Amino acid sequence: MIDCLNCIFAGISGHLNVLFASLSDGGWFLTPGNGIILAFALAAAYAGGLSEGVLAGARRWHGNISEQFAAIDNLTSIIQANQPAWTIPAEMLSDLVDRRDRLQTLVNKCRTPYASHADREQRNALLKSTVGLCVMRVKIWAYAEFDADVLTAEDVHNLGFLLPGEAGGTHLRGEATDVKTEVKVTVINEDFIRVVIDQSAGENAAPIRHGWPQGIRQALIVITAADGRTEVVRQFTPRLHTDIEMPAGSHGKQFIIKAAFLRHIDDAPRFGNEPTFSMPLTTEDLAALIDHQHHSEFEEQMREVERQRREIEELRAALAAGGKK
Repeated sequence: MIDCLNCIFAGISGHLNVLFASLSDGGWFLTPGNGIILAFALAAAYAGGLSEGVLAGARRWHGNISEQFAAIDNLTSIIQANQPAWTIPAEMLSDLVDRRDRLQTLVNKCRTPYASHADREQRNALLKSTVGLCVMRVKIWAYAEFDADVLTAEDVHNLGFLLPGEAGGTHLRGEATDVKTEVKVTVINEDFIRVVIDQSAGENAAPIRHGWPQGIRQALIVITAADGRTEVVRQFTPRLHTDIEMPAGSHGKQFIIKAAFLRHIDDAPRFGNEPTFSMPLTTEDLAALIDHQHHSEFEEQMREVERQRREIEELRAALAAGGKK
């Protein structure tokens, strides 16, 4: 039994102590010394298997926008419902509620066609920082409350967290996926496109629902110029639908897009289909083209006038030379 506890402690105490030391600002986290006691308590807290519901709740922190917001909303609502029994710092709870409410407004707005690029950037930035707050500071607060017998293991799970020592499955590196993608692209306007990445129905040779292969959390999107060599966009996405802002100078040009499912960030990509698309010209682009055409015609006319002037001068010079003879 002692050997077993030593193995458990060796695996998690260092991790907890680092977290406690790095998050001690504000005066409401445990000290590294208390972390040692907490490590023993947490390691022995949950010996049984975890239900799929608990694992699904923990995975939402790494899911898409809707899943991450649902995790934030769930955590905030549960903590609010348990006040004042749960002694969460008032400033932390106030910050959580404010962020949740602002995110709700932004998420709803970005689901409409009236959302701007700035709205989506603001939503993404606020979502990322709020998830970071929850999975670091709020999680450590929950661990401390669990150690103080205020929260139960079920409470921690309901908040969307796993206890130290619990795992959602194997952490061994999996094999790269062989499933190819099918990419569909829609031009939203002169600057943005919407990319849909799905499994290739042709390769899988069976009807499939929209979605990604099991265990795949990211895809690589590559957009090249019409020559197929000049790369203009290269980015990773965790989403089935991704909006991309094309680089400056893309109006009126044709491009090729392809994508690959990646189990790991350094996997060799296996691309599927490679559709082409064209970015439209704006009214300003057309006006600039007409203006450029007018300038080109004017310059051609001036060159012709200059050519005729030189011919006349040469003719006059020849006539003058003949008269002198």
